[in-house]
Amino acid sequence: MTFINLISLFLLYYLKKSAKPEDFTEQIKKYLNYGMILSVVLIALTNTGAPPVYLYQFFSFLLVGGIIYLIVNTPSLEQHKNLAIAPLPIIAVSMLRFLVKLYDVEFYNSIETYIDAAGIFAFIWAVTMGFNHRKEIKERNLEKLIAKEKERQLHLAQERKNELEKLVQERTSEITKQKEELQQALDHLRSTQEQLVQQEKLASLGQLTAGIAHEIKNPLNFINNFSELSSDFITEMEEELEKIPNSSEKENILDLLGDVKSNLGKIRQHGSRADNIVKSMLMHSRGEKGEIKPTDLNPIIQEYSNLAFHGMRANKNPINVDIQLDLEESLPLVNLNAEDFSRVILNLAKNAFDAMRDKINAQGGDYKAKLIFRTKTLKNKVLLEVEDNGPGVPDEIKDKLLMPFFTTKKGTEGTGLGLSITHDIIKSHGGSLEIESEVGTFTRFKILLPLTKT
Repeated sequence: MTFINLISLFLLYYLKKSAKPEDFTEQIKKYLNYGMILSVVLIALTNTGAPPVYLYQFFSFLLVGGIIYLIVNTPSLEQHKNLAIAPLPIIAVSMLRFLVKLYDVEFYNSIETYIDAAGIFAFIWAVTMGFNHRKEIKERNLEKLIAKEKERQLHLAQERKNELEKLVQERTSEITKQKEELQQALDHLRSTQEQLVQQEKLASLGQLTAGIAHEIKNPLNFINNFSELSSDFITEMEEELEKIPNSSEKENILDLLGDVKSNLGKIRQHGSRADNIVKSMLMHSRGEKGEIKPTDLNPIIQEYSNLAFHGMRANKNPINVDIQLDLEESLPLVNLNAEDFSRVILNLAKNAFDAMRDKINAQGGDYKAKLIFRTKTLKNKVLLEVEDNGPGVPDEIKDKLLMPFFTTKKGTEGTGLGLSITHDIIKSHGGSLEIESEVGTFTRFKILLPLTKT
């Protein structure tokens, strides 16, 4: 029976050695250890011949049978079923030998030769099955290695695919971004081109305006000169009439001459104002620079705010605007280039009109447009505020308003140069420009100019 116990010990050792840690529970691992110990004990007891020998032999068969049952009925050991089948003929022959010898020794002696021969064939069978099992295990392990390698290659391919997809997405995103940047650059180029075309049109219009203004200036000079000359004639007539005795007719003539003289004075006053406007038009169209000299700022505000209003009313989409002048009467003189600074008033007023027009279109008749010009003397500066009750300026674009070519207007309605030029003119006068605004309520431009040193 020692051979049977050796088979049990071999099977248990082989299972423990070849099986993976996750193949058995902790309880089965204990059974394997106990089985190996029991096999060693049975081998020792069998070799000593201590009674009862038949009981030790019976436990040997019971142990090997339990091991085979464990192998066959454990799913994780399915690949070792051939190993469990291999010793079955040997066990069968050994059990036959045990039973026959137990019940009839004489009969056993008569068939012992045949039992030995069967034992030889059973051993050959076990060896053959053992080699087949070993070969099958190697093939399975090779298949597992191949499958594992394929899985690894597939995983690497998937990772490579993911990396390539990521690179493609990044490249696509980069190309899309470049496309958007190029599109923005193209749109900006087109806008700049349109603005340049518009500027060229404005330049041509300026030349035409200069010609018209020059032609207007001749009859305007005629009107101013002859109104002054006519006023002098009336003065001489009044002096001559003083020599005539008083009468009702004389009084009527003097009253009429006084009215005519007053009318000529108004003609002279408005003619002079028109002459100043024509001079400004000529200087703007020719790009001439006026002289910086101590100037009263209030009359410039009065004249060019009125000019901006009437210019807006003469263009398309006119609106009603309440223009309020809150000007300090005793405002000190400021070093100004009146011709340049007039552009500041015109640009700020025009922007305010455009903004308030948008608010009128959005809110309708419930909104009343109002534009306020304020002047005030500070410690060593003069403050000019231009405030409208338009839609206001959002914080995110407030810092961009003074940038060249930045405009909030649609299409070719604006060039984006008005506020930039305004800012440059103010800086050239040593001043500063600040913007205060609340969306939906107001926008206020604060201009600080240095006082004239006396």
